Amino acid sequence: MIINTRPTALASHSNDLLEKSGQQFIHQPLTRIEGSLPSSDALSKLSNIGSYDAIIFTSQSAVKFGASYLKQYLPTNSDLPIIAIGVATKRALDEYGLNSNVPPNFNSAGIARLINTAKYERCLIFCGDKIPQLTQYTSSSLETFSCYRVLNEEPSQLDQITKNAGVIILIYNIQTLEVLVNNISNERLSQLRLVAASARIRDSAFKYGIKDCEIAEGPHDAEMIKTAIELASN
Repeated sequence: MIINTRPTALASHSNDLLEKSGQQFIHQPLTRIEGSLPSSDALSKLSNIGSYDAIIFTSQSAVKFGASYLKQYLPTNSDLPIIAIGVATKRALDEYGLNSNVPPNFNSAGIARLINTAKYERCLIFCGDKIPQLTQYTSSSLETFSCYRVLNEEPSQLDQITKNAGVIILIYNIQTLEVLVNNISNERLSQLRLVAASARIRDSAFKYGIKDCEIAEGPHDAEMIKTAIELASN
């Protein structure tokens, strides 16, 4: 059995893929996403959109809750570069008529390399309420436009669900991992089998005492689910 931990707002594609695969699965969201009203300071940044060298979207949620604001302030036929962290985020931007570039590696380090190569000195990041990891990878001036927040769910049945033999849990980010750890008994942690979207998540899982954690070929739904199905078949 595969447990899909995606928040409901982002789970339709992964649930469809799991349904088509024929694998037994449960959708058990460990987080939920809520839009938030931008502050006056954030809106003032959009009023000066031309002062930035590039716009960055760090997630599909950033597009869902932030792209409409950008559209209001972005001049018609603007050539301001837009960077999407991955293919799914790029597709979401396409739906708003916003063309974007995607780094070769779908993570913050990949975006940083793109920024540094293009010599962008000042960028505006559409993101949630947490400081983006991108700030760790570049010396360029990075400002944020916070438009959503990710809240923890309280999955009361999670410990019971994970007692089933052969359960494989999809973990897309650190916050989801932390919710999982906080809702599983200590004796169960070492028995869990995870598929992680990045090496950073895997390393954090090991620190929590989780011994079986496979990194997917990539962070997208298809890659995560492919890895989970391969593990389930072994």
